Amino acid sequence: MEVHEKLGELAALVSGARGVPLSSSVVVDREQLLALVGDVRRLLPAEVQQAGDVLAQRDEVLEAARADADEVVARARERAEELIDAQAVTRASRERADHIVQTAREEAKRLRLDADAWVDRKLSDFEDELDRLKQQAARGRDRLKVRDADADAEPEEAPQPRAQVAEQAPAGATAASAVPADGS
Repeated sequence: MEVHEKLGELAALVSGARGVPLSSSVVVDREQLLALVGDVRRLLPAEVQQAGDVLAQRDEVLEAARADADEVVARARERAEELIDAQAVTRASRERADHIVQTAREEAKRLRLDADAWVDRKLSDFEDELDRLKQQAARGRDRLKVRDADADAEPEEAPQPRAQVAEQAPAGATAASAVPADGS
């Protein structure tokens, strides 16, 4: 869950950033952004480890189901051997043993399918989260590229008309003293 918290901090940093006038761009503190991205990078291996743990749990559940099925089968065979003494009982015991074996196989199959479905959901959630993180990172990089391109494309400051120069002159200065010496 720490990855989600760090991503929330990233989103808050971008959402709370000061906007650039006349554009949809914002100014983000590079150090803060890089620190948060570094935190997310450090946390992702933990998320990947959790996915590995989920897979390990799946294998444990399957192994337990197989062990249970084997135990049921072994008990069924033992019981069947005990009942072999009488023919009528033998037939009934074989049918019962077959039924137990079939039930155990069906139960093992159901447990395996349930475990696979659960693991698949977890992996799908993890995959969705990774896709979302990848998209956020790509958008962030695109914004940085656009900002860098905008910074490179900014024109040099054009000379101000005389009326603006006069408005910017210090208090008490005359309009003539506010005009540049080259007369422009």
